[in-house]
Amino acid sequence: MRKIALRLVLLVGSLVFALVAAEFGLRFLSPRLSKGGEQMNFAAGTLASFEPDEEAGYLPKTNSQEYDANGCLHNDYKLEKPAGVKRILFIGDSVTHRARIVNGLRKLYGEQGYEYWNAGVESFNTLQELVLYRRYNSKIKPDQVVLTFHNNDFMQTPIVYEKNGKMEIMSPLRDRRKMNMWLFDNSYFYRFWLGMSWREDNQEKVGEVRSNLAELQKLTGEQKVDLRVVLLPLMKPVSEWSKGENWSREQSLKIFKDLNIQVYDLLPTMEKAAANHEKMVEAPGDFWHPDDQMADQFAKQLHDEKLLIR
Repeated sequence: MRKIALRLVLLVGSLVFALVAAEFGLRFLSPRLSKGGEQMNFAAGTLASFEPDEEAGYLPKTNSQEYDANGCLHNDYKLEKPAGVKRILFIGDSVTHRARIVNGLRKLYGEQGYEYWNAGVESFNTLQELVLYRRYNSKIKPDQVVLTFHNNDFMQTPIVYEKNGKMEIMSPLRDRRKMNMWLFDNSYFYRFWLGMSWREDNQEKVGEVRSNLAELQKLTGEQKVDLRVVLLPLMKPVSEWSKGENWSREQSLKIFKDLNIQVYDLLPTMEKAAANHEKMVEAPGDFWHPDDQMADQFAKQLHDEKLLIR
């Protein structure tokens, strides 16, 4: 019995030593957030405008230099809506935040009879958009919510750290609700193991997006708010899209159809511009963000298809 007990102690000790050695080895060889996810390039991620959030990863800081008390970009509108005015709330990620399509719609629809509220946030996904709307945006009591949807809305909700007055943001490989966040924050070995054992589960991503959109649809329905979705394409010929990029578009359209959400698909306008070899993007190699000319063409399509309620 003593020999067996001794062997067990030696075995456990060897395992503990190996784990400790692996932990310190990875700390020496790897950056702080290795293997468990991908670091996000979030230039706006200062603590002046954003704050970590347990549910959403991060949210814009209300009553800050950029965002008002309702989680919208500052504007000149009064919270009390004037009679005869349709209050339009635009939600989404960086394309919404940069407001090129919103500004194009403003030029076409005009200021008379409309207010254009913008709650776009850089690098947001559907869960974050839902949380921001539920906690803050809904307080402005919009008549219509227009969600701009992009491929990266299928990204996992990020993990956020504070470091030197900035937010360190990463997109985890797995749903963070299925991870031990204490171990992730403190153990290199745990992050390394997550990365090595990870297998992509696209159906999990689809289920998350569907669930978030269904909840947003339920919320707006209960508030008698009109909800519509604008589906953005990548700004490059479809023949150059990757398998994953085509997959995200197909899944998006299926989700909107299943939920019976009215969707405005901007692909035809982009394809026409691509066929004419027009410049479409803000910066070379950035296929996510339309420039002013492309945004104006998108706005015209949306105006022609009567996006905004009257």
